[in-house]
Amino acid sequence: MKKRGIGFASAWQGLNYHFGHPDVSTVSLELTDDLRYRVGVAAADLGEGIPETLMVIISEALGGVPPEQIEFVDPDTAVTPDGGATGASRQTAITGNATLQAARQLAEVLKTAASEMLDTPPHEVFIQQGMLYGRNGAAVSLQEVVEECHRLGLSLAVTGRFVAPPTEPLDKWGQGYGVNDFSYATYIAEVEVDTETGEVEVLRLAAFVDAGKMVRRIGAEMQVEGGAAMALGFTLCEEFKQREGWPETDSFTTYLIPTVYDVPLEITAHFVDKWVPMGDLGAKGMAELVLVPVAPAVINAIYDAVRVRITQLPATPERVLTAIKAQETAAEGKQT
Repeated sequence: MKKRGIGFASAWQGLNYHFGHPDVSTVSLELTDDLRYRVGVAAADLGEGIPETLMVIISEALGGVPPEQIEFVDPDTAVTPDGGATGASRQTAITGNATLQAARQLAEVLKTAASEMLDTPPHEVFIQQGMLYGRNGAAVSLQEVVEECHRLGLSLAVTGRFVAPPTEPLDKWGQGYGVNDFSYATYIAEVEVDTETGEVEVLRLAAFVDAGKMVRRIGAEMQVEGGAAMALGFTLCEEFKQREGWPETDSFTTYLIPTVYDVPLEITAHFVDKWVPMGDLGAKGMAELVLVPVAPAVINAIYDAVRVRITQLPATPERVLTAIKAQETAAEGKQT
């Protein structure tokens, strides 16, 4: 027999460097003579899409720059500014804010150069799709403004630097301002449990995430989906076993990871998408957070389905079936 259940779980995750460690990112941005925006930052991309996210920030701040006009110098602290570690769910918020600062600085340079050409104060000039516009419909091309910058001796190479709000080490009682920001999530899981085999199939996952302003929604959605798949392995099948210090699960034949067949067809991501006071960007990280609620949501759904509480992960068919049989035995004992 197969029974279905629904479970909920909520979580929060501390972001950025903690406990007094300075958290800084620096980004260089240069507009070249052939109208390409060259970005330099040593921020290692582990698959979450740092360059794509920074492209969105630059494009929006500079009036809709096409992606093909933005290029990245390979991240290397020998030749590019340091963006800090790719960890602590910090790159979007910290390096994103540094990128926004750089893009805004470059925009101010361009507006300053264009202001006399347009007979318009710099703060009234706006950039859109490779053109700069002023009062009374006056307009000049970006190429003309770049040439004017050279004539005026204005540099088109800028640097943005963002320093996160400082934290402090915790005292001996565990008190103090150790973390400067948090993201939050609630997950809903629907599962189907086979009471004869103990097999658990996750049918649906719905994620509701508060990570501040969404900079690149498709990237956030993919982060939720990838994090859910990773966490399902931890929840249902991945188990590292040792015997006398030697690994028994030393290959993917014995250490089981989820495949496409183990991931639910329906994983939906919903975001609060609200600006938060973390620099001018208003975004928070979410990379680690999206894994956290999966296991408790699935375990609660198993309980809802078959009324057994799994207390050791992963919730393998053997463990689930053992718990079901133990419950049945206990029920029979009460009847007798």
